[in-house]
Amino acid sequence: MSTRDQILASAWKLFSERGFEDVSVRDVTNEAGVNLASVSYHFGSKDGLIQEVVKKVLNPANQQRVDLLEGVVTDSGGVNEVTLKQILESYIRPVMFPEEHGSNVDILARLAARYLIERDYDVPNSVLALFGEVFQKYVLIISTKISHLSHEEILQRLLFCIGAALHFQSFAVLANKIAGKNPIPDREKDFRELVQFVLCGFSS
Repeated sequence: MSTRDQILASAWKLFSERGFEDVSVRDVTNEAGVNLASVSYHFGSKDGLIQEVVKKVLNPANQQRVDLLEGVVTDSGGVNEVTLKQILESYIRPVMFPEEHGSNVDILARLAARYLIERDYDVPNSVLALFGEVFQKYVLIISTKISHLSHEEILQRLLFCIGAALHFQSFAVLANKIAGKNPIPDREKDFRELVQFVLCGFSS
């Protein structure tokens, strides 16, 4: 593993465990086993490192959304044939199964939550560009299935989808313990139920 990748892997781990504010550059370099100057060389600053970690988490998830959507449209025989359920499955799946794009459940949920609540970090331009592409594709195709919602309303409900998925990922184990169930979630079953829940929200 290169020095740059060692730093990214260590930063990813520490930021997800302790948050952006509580992790210093020295913490990251100690974890990675590299010198302080290497962060400046590869990322410029701590903020630059944060930007790269966010890209490493979010871009693969968004690219998978694009790929899954294009796949179900092709497999279904075109936009007119694909169902709203298939579209929403493509949108939600990268959050429920992050290992499919090289992440994992705990890190994705923790890092996304930290990024959103700690303070207003700038979203990297490359992340914004891919988010824009994802939202445009999904809003347009969903609008062909649900005529009573405006594009703005569809976008809002897509954001609700991600919020619900991330929240569930964060609390699934605790919820199962409270309910006296196996604390290890059945993610395929949970995924199907979440899609059905979101589908009702879009159809109302």
